[in-house]
Amino acid sequence: MGEPRVRRRRGPTLSAALKAARAAGAKVKSATVEDGKVTLVFANGETATTTDDWDMHLKELDRGKS
Repeated sequence: MGEPRVRRRRGPTLSAALKAARAAGAKVKSATVEDGKVTLVFANGETATTTDDWDMHLKELDRGKS
């Protein structure tokens, strides 16, 4: 049947990062996507950059789900 399909690892999406921040009650001042990284700058001046799980990073900032 041929070679098995190679799964491409997906990077974070801006939409998912903004939804996670909104769900955590954080106000986002600005957001950028560059080289597979999503960077959010929050209204209070804190910054979070990730290439993977936003829930984990928001929890580190005490904004995520318990």
